[in-house]
Amino acid sequence: MRSRSLLRLVPALLAVTIAASLCGCGAESGGGNVIRVTRNIGGREGFRKHFNTWKAVFERNHPGWQLELIDLGNMEGSNFYKSRIATGDLPEIVMTWEMANFLSDGGHLVPLPDAYYEKFGIPLPKPYKGKRYTTQGGLQIQGVVVNKPMWAAIGVTESPATWEAYFEAFRKLREKGYKPLVLGGREWNAAQPLFFAIASDLYDRAADPGKPSWTLRKDKGEVSFAKDPIARQVFETMIRLVDEFVDKGALSDGYNEEQRDFYGGKGATWMMGCWMAGDIEPNKVEFEMEYWPVPSLIGRAPVFIQTSGMQSGWAVTTSATGEKLDKAMAAMETFYDPEVYQEFLNGECQFGQADKVPVTQPKYAWPPAQRLIENMNANLKTYGAVPGYHIALDDMPPASIHDILARVMQEIMAGGRDVDKLLAMLDAEWESARKGT
Repeated sequence: MRSRSLLRLVPALLAVTIAASLCGCGAESGGGNVIRVTRNIGGREGFRKHFNTWKAVFERNHPGWQLELIDLGNMEGSNFYKSRIATGDLPEIVMTWEMANFLSDGGHLVPLPDAYYEKFGIPLPKPYKGKRYTTQGGLQIQGVVVNKPMWAAIGVTESPATWEAYFEAFRKLREKGYKPLVLGGREWNAAQPLFFAIASDLYDRAADPGKPSWTLRKDKGEVSFAKDPIARQVFETMIRLVDEFVDKGALSDGYNEEQRDFYGGKGATWMMGCWMAGDIEPNKVEFEMEYWPVPSLIGRAPVFIQTSGMQSGWAVTTSATGEKLDKAMAAMETFYDPEVYQEFLNGECQFGQADKVPVTQPKYAWPPAQRLIENMNANLKTYGAVPGYHIALDDMPPASIHDILARVMQEIMAGGRDVDKLLAMLDAEWESARKGT
């Protein structure tokens, strides 16, 4: 109980820490000819390069105006946004992740006209309550990146189809003296294995408009994690994963430590989104990598998780009024300037979906990075992708779902082994988050 109570304090403490750290970095300016933009740069140099290019092109085209960065680090922003909503000081442009519904329901987002998407050849995202709000960056997927030489050393050259097959390979990797998996518990990235298993196996592979999703059934009280046999399997698997293959001190590690260990050749496997590839060139990672799909617990084919089909990207907030609103809209259009869009695809390692922009995929001069892109593209065509719970803004778990999943994984990494309590914790966190929004 003590560890759970402490872990529940983390989001609030982080929100205070982020807000305090930003106070001295221009985040409070909000005045003059400045458009404030949030971006989750942290230690991701590819993300930083994208923002710097976006800023340079916008300021070149709009003399006297500035784009000002608010770096959210390795956070997904929900607590920071809630604190800024409370003080009436949301930045003019914000990353939405899976929070566009929460932000729009509060009256904090400015709708975008269909002409915005049509101008750049962007497939229209499904409207939310009749409106669209966000940029649609590109095709984003999540899967498993591996150190190819390490896996080849145990004779595995293709993606394992099941979690059990991964565990068997992890044991062989450990016998060879390799660290099988890099996983930290301090930040959102702790959620990745649990997110993969839930998105891959708990939800239908294809959304059926005539059939309520697991999310909608959960909100109606028809299903729960505690009573779902697949969810129980998922949690039993997560406990085995932590017990057998996660270092004891991993609870104090975050995304940057995972990145450092994998890029530094200390780990064989990283369960991470495609954006990880955007930092291979800046970090001069020399070994060969491959990107594999997510395994299944229930006999399904391995598959990638697509997290970019619904409204997710950047949006203009109602903090922008008058001339600032015009310039914020201009900054949103600058996102699709070919120079800026290319750096976005490079940094996020996404495949372009703006058909009227002459940029189609990431391009790297660093050979291991470019070869990983080619492998990623080929495997995506082979295995395909599913939305998991990323169905639509009106068919989504709570906005803080990834943080909730991280807290549950943190509880496991802190020693929680009672599956019933863990399942009940996830149910309670979900329901609490629903009441909070």
